[in-house]
Amino acid sequence: FLTFVSPIVAAALGGLFGRLGRSGQRVAALIVLCGFSAGAYGAWQAPVSALTAITAVPGSLPPIGRLQILVVSMGGALISIYHVLTKRDGEVAVIASLVVAATSASAFAGDSLRVAGAGIHLAVLLVAMLMATERGDWQGGVAGTAYLTMASIGAITLVAGFALADVQKVSPGGLVTDAFVVAVLSTGFALSIGIVPLYFWVPSASQRPGAGASMLALAVVVPASLGLMLATLTALPQLSGPIASSHLLTIGGLLTAIFGAVGTLAPGRLRRRIGYALMGNLGAVLLGFGTLTRIGVAGALVTLAHHCLVAIVLIGSATEIETPPSAPDQALVDEDGIDSGLRLGVRPILIAREQGWVARGAFVLAAIAMSGVPPFGGFASRWAVMQALALSDWRLAFALGIASLATTYA
Repeated sequence: FLTFVSPIVAAALGGLFGRLGRSGQRVAALIVLCGFSAGAYGAWQAPVSALTAITAVPGSLPPIGRLQILVVSMGGALISIYHVLTKRDGEVAVIASLVVAATSASAFAGDSLRVAGAGIHLAVLLVAMLMATERGDWQGGVAGTAYLTMASIGAITLVAGFALADVQKVSPGGLVTDAFVVAVLSTGFALSIGIVPLYFWVPSASQRPGAGASMLALAVVVPASLGLMLATLTALPQLSGPIASSHLLTIGGLLTAIFGAVGTLAPGRLRRRIGYALMGNLGAVLLGFGTLTRIGVAGALVTLAHHCLVAIVLIGSATEIETPPSAPDQALVDEDGIDSGLRLGVRPILIAREQGWVARGAFVLAAIAMSGVPPFGGFASRWAVMQALALSDWRLAFALGIASLATTYA
């Protein structure tokens, strides 16, 4: 209860107090710090399974799960303390508390380690997208790109460790040994811990993770993660998991899709509405993983890859649209006073760029592709997830379709 509920309650209260000015933001950071402390205390007091067991019995934590929650909670607590001392906005601390809740839920999910790894990976991607959409003053510096890349690679390494643990459980005594699994998981945890000091060492706000850094990090990391998860899907002879894990992912994915659709319909800035739309799109990914079927997981993987590619175009074009037009480029006028763009015959292209036609066209194409309109890629990925949901419960497929239509309308 403490490890899962307290971070969610702290995030909700922190989000409310964070809108009450500078003093409210400091109170929000303190509330989130209490949520981190309660989550770490709950993980420390939870019963732990045997040290040699890779999986945990219901109601208990494996040793790796306890370490995982403690590391994420302590990292979030350090970020909260930093925000309190420097009197900065506590939005990142509020987002980090949701990551702690997702990590706790996946750690207590049972013996489906692949489900836990997928939850961690999606949480990291969600944080990257929220950073890119909510903090417009953060730019795409080298340090910000390294920060997000290390976080994503750490999550991917953890996913690989969880998948290898499943393979070792299905076929013990093979090439995948216990020592190799422990080494991969240790590497993932080391990378996850390594991003914490990097957050404090960045010199200025212009170097912290922003839209450019998020897009570059996703472009580097997503192809590797997609190939890894597809290889895991083909290596496992069958997909199996506890019913509680499937229900957890299904309910979480449905609520995420509905919340994203409702947030998209609400009035607000363009990039904020895009953030909610991307969040709702991740709900379809969670629903696909929750089916524990090959067609559902394959559809979720394709949706995840398509989601990241579309997000790059959406965020980049929205930033270009919302940025006020700059003054005419004096470099286009040569020493004779003649417009070099007119002389070279590319002036129409320059005019289209200055008036935002290129950015608006790219935004419309990306929005249609994400909405699931055939024959674009969003339709192919959503169709696989809808088929998997229809095989289990047609009401889930109907709810996902309504949420997708609402997002398309917005």
